[in-house]
Amino acid sequence: MKQDHPAVVKRGRPYGLLAAGILLALLLGLVVTFRARLLTAAANYLIVDDPLQPADVIFVLNGDYNTRPFRAAELYHQGLAPLILMARAEGQPAERLGLVQNETDISVAVMEKLGVPADRIVVLPVKGGVTSTFDEASQLRQYVERTGIQRVLLLTSAFHTRRARWVIEKELSGLPMKLEVSAVPYDGFDATNWWQNENGLIAVNNEYIKLFYYYWKYR
Repeated sequence: MKQDHPAVVKRGRPYGLLAAGILLALLLGLVVTFRARLLTAAANYLIVDDPLQPADVIFVLNGDYNTRPFRAAELYHQGLAPLILMARAEGQPAERLGLVQNETDISVAVMEKLGVPADRIVVLPVKGGVTSTFDEASQLRQYVERTGIQRVLLLTSAFHTRRARWVIEKELSGLPMKLEVSAVPYDGFDATNWWQNENGLIAVNNEYIKLFYYYWKYR
């Protein structure tokens, strides 16, 4: 069998490397050119924001009490639901020392300060408190089964909405109810500029990690 001359083989390698280098440079150029669109698309994938219809309750997930309870109060005053529901968050060591408030209590205080009557806010008592979106979904299922409500307006931060909807719909599977999702805007960044803000970078990075973890653990 006739074999290629070694010199021919050796001369072919630099051309292959050059072609690979050019292709890589072109790909990097495309990424740089369209980076804003790509990064915006990555954030938009995380966001679910439904056209809202009147519901039986607004279910507010714990976290970011500088935005979520403000939006909950706004939707309440718009007449989207007659009741706001939360599951009590896990207590922290500093809270047990009386140095800070429970984050659920802070959210409740914000909503009351914004004119939501105290008797229109229901905090589900949970032994030890909820520690995750999955825990909150479990508490919501128990409440739905107990009260027979049929429409829930889920309220959480924008990048959290896809994971929250997925786990809550999964947990409430089989119940005759409708779930709507309201995405709460962040303070200081959004889907179009999150990579320019440290908190935005952390939010998107953490949410993708948690999203894949939930898909793996609760699938």
